[in-house]
Amino acid sequence: MKKIKKIVAACDLSAYTGDVLDTAIGLADSLDASLLVVNVINQRDMDSMQEALEKIAFGYENVPISLAQHRADMESERRQSLHEALENAGGGDRECDHLIKLGVPFQAIMETIDQEQADLVVIGTKGRSNLSDVLLGSTAERLFRRCPVPLLSVRISGRGEHKAD
Repeated sequence: MKKIKKIVAACDLSAYTGDVLDTAIGLADSLDASLLVVNVINQRDMDSMQEALEKIAFGYENVPISLAQHRADMESERRQSLHEALENAGGGDRECDHLIKLGVPFQAIMETIDQEQADLVVIGTKGRSNLSDVLLGSTAERLFRRCPVPLLSVRISGRGEHKAD
C-alpha cells in the first residue's frame, strides 16, 4: 500500500465541514501526513454577481462594489470560516495549508489533487446543493466517479455523530 503523505480536505462550509475536518485531522495525525484544506468559490456564483453588478451599474456612475472586491471579501470570509472550523475540529494548533479557489467545484478539486500530488481526499457526501442532489451532492458524486486517488466520504449518521464511508 502506498504511504499517504498528503491529504486534501474539501470543505464547502456546509454542515458537514466540521465532520470532514475532524476526520481529515485525525487521519493526518495518525498517518503523519500533511493536510491541505480546500474551499472553492463557485464560478456560477461569481457570474451571477457580475450580472447583478452590470444591471446595477446601468445608469449609475459609481457602483458601490466591484467584482474583484466581492471576490476578495468572499475569500476573506471563507478563510476566517475555515480557521474557525479548524479550531472547532481540534486542529487549531495543527499546521495545515488553506487554499481558496475559484471555479467549478469538482474541476477545482480535481486540479488541486493533481497539482498538490494528494494521496487521499476527504469530502462530505453532501453539501451546499439543490434539490436534484438530495441523495448525494453533485461534487461528491463526480469525485467518486473520477478521483485518481482514494476518496473518503464523511456523512452524518442521523444521531449527531459522523461516520466515514
